[in-house]
Amino acid sequence: MRARDRRYGKSSVKTRVGIATAVLVGGAVAAAAVFASHGAAPAATSAAYASGYSSNEGTMISSAMNSWSWSRQSSYSDLAKLTQARQFSQTWHQGKMFAVQRGIVVLATKKFLILRSANGSLHLWLLSDNTKFQDVSNTMAGTQALTASTSAAHEAMWSGNMMPATTLLAGDPTTAATMLTPTTTPQTVTIQVANTSLTVTVTVTRGTARVNQTATTPWTSMPTWRPSTFTQDAWWPMQGLARGDLALVAGTRSHWTLHAQLVLFTPLSSADVGGSDSTGTTTGTSDRDSTGTTTGTDTGTTGTNTGTPTNGTIPTGTPVSVPTSW
Repeated sequence: MRARDRRYGKSSVKTRVGIATAVLVGGAVAAAAVFASHGAAPAATSAAYASGYSSNEGTMISSAMNSWSWSRQSSYSDLAKLTQARQFSQTWHQGKMFAVQRGIVVLATKKFLILRSANGSLHLWLLSDNTKFQDVSNTMAGTQALTASTSAAHEAMWSGNMMPATTLLAGDPTTAATMLTPTTTPQTVTIQVANTSLTVTVTVTRGTARVNQTATTPWTSMPTWRPSTFTQDAWWPMQGLARGDLALVAGTRSHWTLHAQLVLFTPLSSADVGGSDSTGTTTGTSDRDSTGTTTGTDTGTTGTNTGTPTNGTIPTGTPVSVPTSW
């Protein structure tokens, strides 16, 4: 089976850029990604999320979600201004915790999606019937919102060159290629939602994703312990969104889980990134790692201020405790 090669109306003319020349671009580091052959001992580093009390960021995220139904251009404009939120960021605003993440889709299911940012940060976002999905591959404003980069948007829209956008959101073309190319070697990702009983492990082999989860994923309450397992097509599209797509997710955090309100995405194909067969296990961390495969923990922690805040958002620092009401 092959991953979907889809551009939804975009030009098939692509600018070929060698994987070896890709430059890792990102903001504050929130976690690490590991590429290791199955059974090899992975190494990982950890750090805190970009998080804080930025009224400006919270206002922009809230405005983008609220204005979507009547002015998508306004939503695009608000999200494009979030240039400091290159990976995952969350902030308090009017008594709510708002969050936004840019990255590449690890898996999309009916109830949740897992997104991996350029710095390796893994986050699980719950989905509902009210979650809005939008393919922005044919709109400049939408692509600018997705990437928070005018130059990357121009390259994607005018030249069909997805390398800059891929580097910004996925970290490098090699990472994207592993998400787009079926392989006989299992690719495993495990993510734990801290302060809950929910741990999700996804193993992709060839074209099939096997998902093991320890608890339910309710929208309005805490996860409840209930182990279950299911399989699906690894590139099964959820409202058009699938594994390997570049995406931006905006929403809120409550009951310690992230709730996706708005999902912007652009389809990516292996041709866009010079994809080839993967030879290892793709895993990531969001704060912690374990033996065997590297796991991610969505702790929702804030960071101590180790530098000058950008637009009120606290830079990367040491994880500290957070309010238990999240």
